[in-house]
Amino acid sequence: MEMNKTNSTLERALFLLEQLALNKGGAGIGELSEATQLPKSTTHRILETLMKAGFVMQEPSTEKYFVGLKAIEIGMAGLHNIDLVEAAIPHLQDLAAQTGQTAFLAVYNEGEVIYIYKVDGSASVIMNAILGSRNPVHCTGLGKAIMAYFSLEAVDKIVSEKGLQQYTPTTITDHQQFLQELSKIRQSGIAVNREEYDDGLSSIAGPVFNYTGKVIAAISVAGPTARIFDKQDELEAHVKEKSSLISKRLGFVPSMRSVYLS
Repeated sequence: MEMNKTNSTLERALFLLEQLALNKGGAGIGELSEATQLPKSTTHRILETLMKAGFVMQEPSTEKYFVGLKAIEIGMAGLHNIDLVEAAIPHLQDLAAQTGQTAFLAVYNEGEVIYIYKVDGSASVIMNAILGSRNPVHCTGLGKAIMAYFSLEAVDKIVSEKGLQQYTPTTITDHQQFLQELSKIRQSGIAVNREEYDDGLSSIAGPVFNYTGKVIAAISVAGPTARIFDKQDELEAHVKEKSSLISKRLGFVPSMRSVYLS
């Protein structure tokens, strides 16, 4: 938002709120006046109005202004109203169009991943995964992308209850090796499924975080192994970009990321 002489009082107030949101340590009247190019008297008057409504608060000892609880409440209410699927759809459509393969969105539930949305690309093949179906977490890109951000205790509990069943020759069945795989995923931000669940099919997946920093889902691009690994670097870049954009739409800030303790 840019300020000009024709801006209304409401626009000026919103711009002030934006400036305060950008200054985590708060901002003084002089800083805000300079940023908005408004006289200090005008800036002070608007801030006083915002303070009365609870959108701005002031620290008496420093006289600096901060975003108030009312603004935070409204922002959080907006985040709560953002639907995961709604936020993901346009990015999954782009992912399928860019890669030609099938793009998936899945969530975790009781030791498994549930496929809740998919978009077929121009070169998609028929796959077993259908909406609402459940697959193991340890041998799917989607599952590994989510589990990588679970606590060690949570991972151990899931493995203890569900096991590491072998589906193909490349399925990871060793507990320690599986933990190492999750560590690699955390470092790279990408999970790779190398025919670990279905022979001939592979995938590249990325985690989706919400505004609390919690991993809540994952997206992937999946298809015949040769197609996936012929363009692995390109596909990884696309998945990273789209998972990041979806997370951002849900209010995620990277510095907020936390390990999900469950």
